[in-house]
Amino acid sequence: MRGLTMVRVRNTAILTGLLALLLAGMPERAVAADAWFGVESLEKRIKRSENARARVADPEFGALSLRLPPDEDPYTAITGAEVYGYLQDIMNISVETRPEGERFWGRIAGSRSEVATAEYIADKFQEFGLKEVRLEDVKGGAQWWPLKWEATLLGSEAYGSGTTDVHFDSAFPALQLQGDPVAIEGLEAELAFVGYGQPVDLVGRDIEGKVAVVRAAMQSDGFFQTARGYMDGVIEAGAVGVLVIMDTPGNHQYALEDMGPGHVPALILGGDDGRFLLDAMAAAGSANPLKIRIGLMTEIRDSWLGKNVFGMVPGKSDEYVVIVSHLDGYFESANDNGGGLASMLALANYYANEAPEKPKRNMLFVGTSGHHEFSDGVATLIREHKETLDNSVLVMNIEHPSSTFSYYRGPLKFKRATVPGQIATTTTHGTRSLNVSNGNALLVDFYRQAIDRYGLVINAERELSPPTGDAFDLYRAGYVVAQILDANIWYHSTADRIDVIQETGMERATRLYADVLDQIDRHGTEELQERAKP
Repeated sequence: MRGLTMVRVRNTAILTGLLALLLAGMPERAVAADAWFGVESLEKRIKRSENARARVADPEFGALSLRLPPDEDPYTAITGAEVYGYLQDIMNISVETRPEGERFWGRIAGSRSEVATAEYIADKFQEFGLKEVRLEDVKGGAQWWPLKWEATLLGSEAYGSGTTDVHFDSAFPALQLQGDPVAIEGLEAELAFVGYGQPVDLVGRDIEGKVAVVRAAMQSDGFFQTARGYMDGVIEAGAVGVLVIMDTPGNHQYALEDMGPGHVPALILGGDDGRFLLDAMAAAGSANPLKIRIGLMTEIRDSWLGKNVFGMVPGKSDEYVVIVSHLDGYFESANDNGGGLASMLALANYYANEAPEKPKRNMLFVGTSGHHEFSDGVATLIREHKETLDNSVLVMNIEHPSSTFSYYRGPLKFKRATVPGQIATTTTHGTRSLNVSNGNALLVDFYRQAIDRYGLVINAERELSPPTGDAFDLYRAGYVVAQILDANIWYHSTADRIDVIQETGMERATRLYADVLDQIDRHGTEELQERAKP
């Protein structure tokens, strides 16, 4: 009996050891105790981000003040409070006119929000006493419109007790300007992480029939982020869909172009959703890839109808300076381009009522429709007002004038703990680029002096390539265009709200515009339109 007992003990020990080895070799998800392998919950991440964002609106250290003595500043009548007031009005319009249940919203070209903004600006022009105030139709062509989309991470009790499906609320379709409608619902597929989604990241990766997960690093200039332009290659490599994770603070929706083709579900995720997904994928391991359910339904609308808005401060000659600012934007779009419109309104009020003398040239203020389509408002302006533009010494484009410089400080991993990533904000405004299309030395010098006087943060080298956006169409039509353009990590996102803009930043930028406009008014047309020599 003693021998039999010993055999049983030994057998039991062997079985226990084998079981331990088997369990050790099994994927972690098979023995996970807590939901989603015990990774930090999405709710906790979002709460932490919301608390951090609240501190952005009320920071310990306020924005840097403008220290230029009043007796050295001829534009004290332009105040940040005034500009901010116009901006708040525009934000209110964007929110109040949002159609109930609409997920693709904002001052979209031809929408009620965009037209209501044009009407508001016309009312302000009338109030300020501008002349020839009017609205003019802008007829746009076919318009891509997303109707329905989904990104749901599929849960299982094998991933831990209480694991359920996770619906990613920040998911938003990659923008398309043209193409065919798509109707894909309930597509379930494995997830495959492909780094930045660039060619080197696809080497040796089998993503055939899978949904590719890509991490996008947003750089300090929001036009530049690592995923842009590369997602078509990911789909060509065999993926049936793509999820692009914006490695940015918070959990915001991003409406971005060149982030995937229109015939498959190409969706963009906010930072918190994306980081949760990556942590869950890492915990699951490569042997047990997670699955997602995605879908996308879009339509192509035949046309849209928007409005350009005009107002003029008469001058003493038949020449013009034209000040343009686009009306449309995604979501609340405080910086892009509510700030530009607010700045334009403050300039219109100043030159109509506060300037010490009448300008030499007519100052035509124009709010343009459809910038985020094909710059249809500017195309209409060029077509319908050629004589005015031909008599213009310069077109000043006011777009993204100022936003607080904020950045994402990612997780900091120590041996014993990891400090979560979070937003960091500063007491100054983000950097801007300057473009003067003809490179005229006088015009560049006007900006140089005003930049120094009002303390704007700007790239140390002027942009030498053709201007972007609406300014490009004017440049291509042969007109001299100048613009200062800011972009930030909130570019085209639901985070682009009024709390990303400082009153002092708007005050500095708007006074700079006035300074440059007055310098232009003191010089002749020929010397301002002379092209810089190569």
